[in-house]
Amino acid sequence: MVFCLYYKRQAEEPRQHRFFGLHTENFNPEELHWGKSLTMIYQVLLKEEVIALKDELEKGLPGTAKIFYILRNFLCGLLDGFEVIVDKWPEWTCIILRATDTDRAPAYFKHYYICHARSVSALKFFMQRPGVIDWTSEATFTGVPTDLVPFLKDYCRKQNGQLKNVQSRFMYAWTKAEPPQEPDVPEGLQLTTLQDHHVHILRQDWKDLKSDSGLDTYFKSVVHNFDNSALTDKNGKLLAYICMQFNGSMAMLSGNTENQGKGYGQIVLSDLTRKLLEKKEIAYGFIPTKDSNIINITQIMGYTWVPQGNMAWFRFEKLPSVKSATTNGSRVLEHSHSQEDGVGNCMFINAIPLVVREMTDHQPPNKVSIS
Repeated sequence: MVFCLYYKRQAEEPRQHRFFGLHTENFNPEELHWGKSLTMIYQVLLKEEVIALKDELEKGLPGTAKIFYILRNFLCGLLDGFEVIVDKWPEWTCIILRATDTDRAPAYFKHYYICHARSVSALKFFMQRPGVIDWTSEATFTGVPTDLVPFLKDYCRKQNGQLKNVQSRFMYAWTKAEPPQEPDVPEGLQLTTLQDHHVHILRQDWKDLKSDSGLDTYFKSVVHNFDNSALTDKNGKLLAYICMQFNGSMAMLSGNTENQGKGYGQIVLSDLTRKLLEKKEIAYGFIPTKDSNIINITQIMGYTWVPQGNMAWFRFEKLPSVKSATTNGSRVLEHSHSQEDGVGNCMFINAIPLVVREMTDHQPPNKVSIS
């Protein structure tokens, strides 16, 4: 049986470890002299340790951008109810952010595990350790190396579940010393930012995002807390927009089909990139690995592929109760099958690619080019 070990580093902030093979309810340090072998399952980081971890990850930018910005927003109080765990400290190899207080955690992130690892094998073993992942409940995973997906498909089956909606992404970032050229805004149009009254438009354009709840609150938080760029006509009609996300990526680039070919998407993308670079931030986004058209356009614009940032999102779902039926004397077992790349499903929050949507007057969204 596994127990928690607590000790006080500071009176107001307890330290938590989990170990294999040690009954620690009435922990006695003298037990360590009995030759017992202790293997740490995970360690919950204190605030000052999360700060040190963020500072360490900053040195690995742009490849570590996703986890760096997630930790920074965690420290800013935008991920209440979450905790940061590592496999060991300070010589960590795996990081996972997870919601432990569902009453305080944002509704749209309640069942998320946000991962980062120095190696595929390290994360593979860490995710199997008792108490690290709650495999009895459905959950969404982000930041998982794509090389780990085949193993996790098999492991999820052993947990009486399935891995669904695998969404793989390439990371592209602006790595040049000079920012992109200042966009030339056509006469009569205005570069501006998204405001509260635009939230309902975002909600309509992205109505098929996969989330447990709280999408309105999610978009309000994105508009209020992160940089964005929007292009409007003289009457204030929204023609194109792009937003940053909790993981620091540029995403949700949307525009009208009627304006396709006018370069409006490129205008807002360049504008947001310049804003971020002026603040010494990393300007980056995730692109679906199978979207060669968007990859080519992004490369032409000057963005660079960052292999270290490639990752996948997926959903773990428990298998439904097995239904048995008899057909012509044969017993038939029915269950659902996993689907990849969002086929037949919808995207996850925080897995929104750099370029996806057509925004119209509340018409069903379609893919659109940024050119």
